Amino acid sequence: MRVCSIEQMRRLDSLTINKYGIPGELLMERAGRWVSIVAEKKLENKKSGKVLILVGRGNNGGDGWVAARYLMKMGFRVEVISSIEPKKLTGDAALNFERADQKNVQWKIYNGNIPKSDLIIDALLGTGIKGAPREAIAEIIDLINCRKTQGVQVVAVDIPSGVNGDNGNAPGSAVKADSTVTFGFPKLGQFIHPGREFTGEIYIGDIGLSKKAIEETNENYVFSTLTELHKLLPHRPPDGHKGTFGENLLIGGSAGMTGAVILASISTLRSGLGLCYAAVPRSLVDVVDCSSIETVVVPMPEVRKHRCHTLRALGELHKLIKNTDSVSIGPGLGRHYETKEMVRRLLIRLQKPVVIDADALNALAGTLDDTIPKITAPSVMTPHIGELSRLLGIEMAEILKLRIEKASEWAKLLYTTLLIKGNPTIIADGENPVWFNTSGNHGMATAGSGDVLTGLIGGFLAQGLTPLNAAKLGAYIHGLAGDIAAKRFGCRSIIAGDIVNAIPEAIITLSNAPFISERNSEKIGFKYLETYRGSNIFSLSLLENE
Repeated sequence: MRVCSIEQMRRLDSLTINKYGIPGELLMERAGRWVSIVAEKKLENKKSGKVLILVGRGNNGGDGWVAARYLMKMGFRVEVISSIEPKKLTGDAALNFERADQKNVQWKIYNGNIPKSDLIIDALLGTGIKGAPREAIAEIIDLINCRKTQGVQVVAVDIPSGVNGDNGNAPGSAVKADSTVTFGFPKLGQFIHPGREFTGEIYIGDIGLSKKAIEETNENYVFSTLTELHKLLPHRPPDGHKGTFGENLLIGGSAGMTGAVILASISTLRSGLGLCYAAVPRSLVDVVDCSSIETVVVPMPEVRKHRCHTLRALGELHKLIKNTDSVSIGPGLGRHYETKEMVRRLLIRLQKPVVIDADALNALAGTLDDTIPKITAPSVMTPHIGELSRLLGIEMAEILKLRIEKASEWAKLLYTTLLIKGNPTIIADGENPVWFNTSGNHGMATAGSGDVLTGLIGGFLAQGLTPLNAAKLGAYIHGLAGDIAAKRFGCRSIIAGDIVNAIPEAIITLSNAPFISERNSEKIGFKYLETYRGSNIFSLSLLENE
């Protein structure tokens, strides 16, 4: 599904209204109705609960006035507090204030306090905010957050007030919403921290944007829904055998780093792979063999005393590669100069799909003009910020600042499908829109987590997925397994083995998609579909024509 910048969203609205003739007041009516639907859902155990709606001057406030009318019709006690005199409103926002006033919606101007309620709707500021909220607005936001700490549910309209819709920054006061009802498509700032944290659950309401307008607007960023990822799962014929389901060669391991190979090999097999070989230094075979008993562990020549891979292993590795479908290289390799040279020479001759991670990436640091352009195998590189900094020769601060904007450019520069680890993890191949991974949590920032990801991607490459699709599927399942582990142990206590153990449940969840519910708001006679997209993201769409 598309993710929009604020400028793209403005263009979609403008084309829909001005070129294709869909009235702005109709879009606002639908937006406000979706807000009321989500509010009703959150108040389902309080049929006559009190709803407080905080509105501002723009279209965001107009959506709030629409929601007030619907919530009154649903039987809730509604009060609207406006940050400005309603007579200062213009356009569709003014129109919907008048409609609400005619329906006797109770309202007043903000006077320094907000009353108690069961639920608060934040309709103060829209997606256009650039800096920190000022004066009264900042004061209201702080009061909303205070009420939230007292157990009041908070629903934001389009984006939490104070959050930048393009970069997720919150330079001043910002609403900490439990749920956000966004319209048309989600916004970039809702996927980037701290905006992601402030946003809470995301409900994407279909307001009827013109399909032609959508076709005319660039799609630069996307995230994959459970339904889309479900379709990427490799087909498994019932009469298949080990060879049918792919074979992967994992190259890694050095003294003190056998755990990386063990985690990667088990996660490779958990992807559904038929057979995983692990090529490790000879003296480490028994350690790996005992801990990953389903892996075929192959002893390799090693650098004596250092117990790491040596150049002398190249011939044997190329023989193994001939009989496998993909290669994973990097977990636990170490940084001995012979190991680095082995990696560089191997990769420039390799033709099988490969995932390049960890110390294999470090072996390529400083080779942007020689070794990297010679790697012709279909590849996925999976650097964290530090590794990417070394690959590109760019400061880490600059990488963090530009990683979304420049991801496609960097993928082309590295001749790869580039997976930049982080929260969010992003993937680019230089040809398709930049992809956001929505699964995962901060508990996954733990030793060995990246090795689990490498194993999954290598396994999906061996099962025939393209580098882009293997990276997408591997990243999402990795994050979903982390989310499952977090529910069991809490984010603080997750270790990489917990993520590995949760992979089967993550794949089962994906296999059962899609998750679609038909719902009915009886008080307003409105039927709609709610589709769970994964990672606390929902789509709301019409069941019938209005």
